Amino acid sequence: MTLNGRPLDEPYVLNGDPVAGSPGAFDVTVPAGRLFVLGDNRGNSADSRYRFEEADGGTVPVSAVKGTFVDEDAPLVVGLRSAVPAGGAVLLVGAVVGVAALQLRRRARPAAAPTAYSVPQA
Repeated sequence: MTLNGRPLDEPYVLNGDPVAGSPGAFDVTVPAGRLFVLGDNRGNSADSRYRFEEADGGTVPVSAVKGTFVDEDAPLVVGLRSAVPAGGAVLLVGAVVGVAALQLRRRARPAAAPTAYSVPQA
């Protein structure tokens, strides 16, 4: 795969084969404001390569993009991945401790002292 005549370095492509599953050779000029999209699992992607003969060369408008790339090694993502399970564990421990504290309070409650009554003598 080349871009402007230069080979692309695509280390993210599954199994390292950037042309796997390609329908054959193709040459596409991507108009301004459009994208030529390629899946990272090239052997199993119904991407722009299968639509390059259409009027827009298989490209899609930039406005059609609904998501963005998230680097799974970014510090925030790694932190959230660690914090969510830890937060769940803290909630679970808090619930268990809360229930145990209620049970202990009920058991430790002293019995009411007997009330002394005096009977007047005649």
